[in-house]
Amino acid sequence: MNHIKRIISVTLNSDLVSAVKRRLARIGLTQGTFISGFIHFIANNKILPFKKLSKAEEETANKLSTLQALKYNECEYEKKKTIQKSVDEDAFEHAKQILGKYKLTISHAIRMLYETFIITGKLPYHFELLPIAQE
Repeated sequence: MNHIKRIISVTLNSDLVSAVKRRLARIGLTQGTFISGFIHFIANNKILPFKKLSKAEEETANKLSTLQALKYNECEYEKKKTIQKSVDEDAFEHAKQILGKYKLTISHAIRMLYETFIITGKLPYHFELLPIAQE
């Protein structure tokens, strides 16, 4: 069965993107899988998997990611990075409606997803990796 895909384009702090990418790699996930899982979680469960972050929490996440970038000597303080990922169109539309109830856009929710992951060090929603079928 073919699913129609939707391209999501989000611009985030580059240090935040690098820090999240590094943490995801440690647990065997990619940013695409992380974002797609998040969109599907919202669409299927009809809730945001974390509380809406305050400005102070957002700033804390950015400071933590900058510190990590400095540690790895790759700090790009205050630079922005655009990431593009494809997600299922139906899940995208359902998630968009649900996020509207929280007065959030998809882009804002993804930014908060990244920030929550940096602050807590944990995946903010249940993530189940299915085994790959052998050919």
